[in-house]
Amino acid sequence: MALKRRDFLLALPALSGVVACAGSSNERTLAQNYHEIGAVGARPGVRSIVVFMPETKQTKEVWTGLGDELGKEFKLVAVRVESADAVASIARAIAQHQPVGIVLMNNPTVVAYGSYQRSAGLSHYPPAVVVMSSFLDRRPAGISNATGISYEVPLITVVTNLRKLVETPVERIGVVRRAPLHGFVERQIALAKREQISVVEAGVSAEPNASELKRALRDLKQRCDAIWILNDDRLLTERLIADAWLPGLNERPWVPAIVGAASLVAPELSFGTFAVLPDHTALGTQTANLLFDIAADDWTLAATGDVQLPLSITTSVDLVQARERFALKKDALEQIDHILE
Repeated sequence: MALKRRDFLLALPALSGVVACAGSSNERTLAQNYHEIGAVGARPGVRSIVVFMPETKQTKEVWTGLGDELGKEFKLVAVRVESADAVASIARAIAQHQPVGIVLMNNPTVVAYGSYQRSAGLSHYPPAVVVMSSFLDRRPAGISNATGISYEVPLITVVTNLRKLVETPVERIGVVRRAPLHGFVERQIALAKREQISVVEAGVSAEPNASELKRALRDLKQRCDAIWILNDDRLLTERLIADAWLPGLNERPWVPAIVGAASLVAPELSFGTFAVLPDHTALGTQTANLLFDIAADDWTLAATGDVQLPLSITTSVDLVQARERFALKKDALEQIDHILE
């Protein structure tokens, strides 16, 4: 079981969180580690867009959506960024390809790009679009000339979909959160009120231990109809999953656990009950269309640079857990994209 829990954690695409990426001082290492994953539309004379990304199943799906659209008009280059040489790899790719636009996939890539900007010290940078980055509901902080697409599906959308699945009322949602995510949660609460959804918060310390997290979870389960688990890597460490989340979620009273990553819905572990997240290929297409809009505006961002919501979502359910613990509505499963059992 310990091995499964470790693999379970390592598989989470959205939990790269706040891991920092630092540049390398060893140019020979840089030469060895720099790697272009692929290129689309590499015709002479066309302008370039560089995509900085780790290599995962999910990022490759986004890349597919990007390539299908942008490859017709631009040279699209994917550069792997997932090592200690991330900043240097970014610098090399930008110098080599002189992109008119940039795509940044996941939080560590955004951190690395911010480090690149601070070290480069330029007066202007190509417009960048951030995707697959946790808690991006406002203009990306720490980097210049950037916008993005939120990876978290709004809570109001998630609960609306959960209500279609279970017979029991879903009106009070419990959430465990650390102080840095207070603003994000408050903005979700304001939106949820439109559908008479109330949210009960349980604040924990910046680095909670298992006992603290378990107490907060048990309290929320007594008071709420479902638990909303944030994609917060500080709350979803291997230790906290094993010692707090799994024991807490698998004891009575049972309530559905809403998660924001498909890999958190794993019947063999009985963690998340229900997940709603962006369709990754459609997310790539949406990113491409955003870049087309930026290109039409002469490669400038609007004054606000407002972050968009994902236009297409997918749903997943742990059917074993759902059937054992909750009454499902008739024909509920016909509305679910991925059923795990």
